[in-house]
Amino acid sequence: MATGRSSFAKRQRDMHKKARAEAKRQKRLGRGELYELEHAHRNGDEQVETEADAPKLSNDEIVAQLEELHRQYGSDEMDLEEFDERRAALMAQISVD
Repeated sequence: MATGRSSFAKRQRDMHKKARAEAKRQKRLGRGELYELEHAHRNGDEQVETEADAPKLSNDEIVAQLEELHRQYGSDEMDLEEFDERRAALMAQISVD
């Protein structure tokens, strides 16, 4: 009989599970990024810029920025992680009327 090798999907699930556990552990220890932002905002720390502090953009401006972001990613000016973060931040600002 063949040895019981893990499938690719199982390895991915295990890696995802370990990453979530590490994030949870970091949050409990007070070192998580989200925890730091929330904690700084509650204490009135002015150095941390939150979404509420960011200038409000119109949907047309956001779409123009998304187009520029896609152009930069397409020409290899940024990596996937930075692209995803910036894209998510822009998409969160879109308002539905």
